[in-house]
Amino acid sequence: MATPGKLTLPPDETSSVDDLPPDTESSLVADSATDTTSSDLLPDAESSRVVDSATDTTASPTTAKSPRRWTWAAGIALTAAAAFAAWSAWSWHAAATAPASAGGATRDEAVTAGRTLITTVTTFDPQHRDQTLTHWQSATTGSLQSTLPSNVPPDGSATTGHVLDAGLSDLDADAGTAKLLASVEITVTKDGTAQPIRRTRLAATMTRTASGWKLSSLEQLGVAGS
Repeated sequence: MATPGKLTLPPDETSSVDDLPPDTESSLVADSATDTTSSDLLPDAESSRVVDSATDTTASPTTAKSPRRWTWAAGIALTAAAAFAAWSAWSWHAAATAPASAGGATRDEAVTAGRTLITTVTTFDPQHRDQTLTHWQSATTGSLQSTLPSNVPPDGSATTGHVLDAGLSDLDADAGTAKLLASVEITVTKDGTAQPIRRTRLAATMTRTASGWKLSSLEQLGVAGS
């Protein structure tokens, strides 16, 4: 008779592993070994992933070469910039030394020379007549050189010329000729007494000679008292 509250199993249901036949235990051990062998394959899979990772790393020379390409491109850009700067400097120098600049320098030279020449031929010192006429001769050329002495004041007056303004109306640098317009103030002194200042406008033709610019013609355009 069974005790209340206590479950009693039949003898055949309480058997343990120890009661299994030897062949069954061997089969379990074999299955366990088989499972262990399967788990041992995982390191190989991990090794495969490592190899794949190494392969990916090795396959990235394109990425490694990228900085080199950028460096090469930067070098090309710097070279181009340097070439452009050199070209700009050369262009500026060429423009500064172009014929137009040379013409401007010739014009300035002619104006400066014309102012000096007109000052010379409008100045006369009766006390140094011969020296004054020599200065007139050196400032002129052609027919003006021979006719200018006739402009010596007949009453012995002294004159001092001062160019107020001057400019070229024409310039032929190749032919060596120029036309100059000048506004001149002339101070006249007679017998030690200053006369009213005269202002006149002169039109001069200049010719470039081996010794520089000379006056080849001179025309008075008007005279006004002060």
